[in-house]
Amino acid sequence: MNQSLLVWGCILIFGFPILTIILGQVGESLRRREHPLGPFIQQLQRFVLPPLSILAIFRKILSIQEGGIALQVLETLWGIAIIYTSLSLIKALLTTGKKEYFWQIAVPNLLFQVVRAALILGVAAYIIANIWHIDLSQAAQALGIGSLVIALALQDTLSNLVSGFLLLADSPFKKGDWIKVGEITGQVVDMNWRAVRLLTFEEDLLVIPNGSLGKQNILNHSQPTPKSWVSFSVSFSRNDPPNRVKQVLQEVYQQITGTVGPASILTKSFNDFSISYSIWICGQDFFPKFRAAEQFKTRLYYAAKRKGLTIPYPIEYQYIADVTELDTKKSTPENQQQLVEYLLSLPYFTSVSSPVLTKLAQNATVEYYGTGEQIIQEGEFVLGLYIIQNGNAILTIKDTTGGEQEVTRIANGDFFGESVFMSGRPSVVSVTALGDLQLINIGADAAANLLLENPKFAKQIDESLEERRKAIARVQKQIARLSNNITDNGNLGGSSILKQFG
Repeated sequence: MNQSLLVWGCILIFGFPILTIILGQVGESLRRREHPLGPFIQQLQRFVLPPLSILAIFRKILSIQEGGIALQVLETLWGIAIIYTSLSLIKALLTTGKKEYFWQIAVPNLLFQVVRAALILGVAAYIIANIWHIDLSQAAQALGIGSLVIALALQDTLSNLVSGFLLLADSPFKKGDWIKVGEITGQVVDMNWRAVRLLTFEEDLLVIPNGSLGKQNILNHSQPTPKSWVSFSVSFSRNDPPNRVKQVLQEVYQQITGTVGPASILTKSFNDFSISYSIWICGQDFFPKFRAAEQFKTRLYYAAKRKGLTIPYPIEYQYIADVTELDTKKSTPENQQQLVEYLLSLPYFTSVSSPVLTKLAQNATVEYYGTGEQIIQEGEFVLGLYIIQNGNAILTIKDTTGGEQEVTRIANGDFFGESVFMSGRPSVVSVTALGDLQLINIGADAAANLLLENPKFAKQIDESLEERRKAIARVQKQIARLSNNITDNGNLGGSSILKQFG
């Protein structure tokens, strides 16, 4: 028996069945894991191996090299199976989105389509020329004049196609980048052989043909790095010292999220009634910088009111503005009387006489905070006793992962900053505004003296804190239990204000 025939007989009897079983098991395992190579392995088993084994029988066992139309059809079907299976392999290896595996290659959609088309045309040309024995050169000559006519009729389409290849070669942007074309800014969501699609700020889809895109200047906000800067100007009164204004602006910037690195704050110009400052903020990406700028401007309003900075009115309104409203900290007899009346309405001030409260009101200030602003940070020393006149706030404690765990929420009439009574102890909670918040800030010295001179007031404050101490202790125990490390955190649950000043 011919040795070659024996080898092919063994391959057909043992090799193909074993390979089919192996590919079936591997393909099923990959399919269950939703692996991108799963469809390729399964199609290799189902569509490529069966006709290949039949062809091997015809050519190697039966020695039939030219079997007429039946063998040509079988070889054509095998070629189609190779195309179909190879397309699955290309889809697994090349991705137009984010890579899920290190071996994948991220490519533009246009290049992905070109590779697919090249594969189909290449295998189809081989089938036509080598299986059906058709001379493609003669067919190309016959189509020459027709191709010229078609090219003239489709010159715009071909222009887009060529421009698409040029854009692909130059790579001025990729999917996901923020670009500006003319007066339009948008994010690239798709690139193909004909056009580029942008998603604008208004959530509208803009389709720009490649031919038109290639003729315009393209500004890419996402390259060479995703970081992107935004600038804006603010103005304050000429009476506000520039160094103090810059300090307040930097303090506001510290609480802004979505930024990278420090802000650049410059004195821009001296105007007739104000000084302008230019603020540059670097965002983590193109779009987050606008959210950071909006957050900065909103919080700056409240910070300016707290710090006594004046944002000038436009000159045309100078004659009708009530200047007493511009200084939110200005102390007047009317404001002091309102503060005294409000303090007298609170249950923990019932033991304090009106003269004492009047003196307290003279040194108290009214402060304003916006949503999300932090008044007190855990671990910092408190500079005064805060009383909520209008609004809501939340008290939180950090857990072992750095997250914030809610302790309680407080509203009108409630107070916080009680650690100011405890000499040498920082705050064990953070306090953050849940909305627009108006506070009465009683200085640390004034609050401590009031506590020392009024034992009844100290007792009322201590009783008011009882529930809060329990809530703090409860949250701290939960955090300790989760971290399996129950320790004494030195919190308010272990002592009272009366013991501190006993």
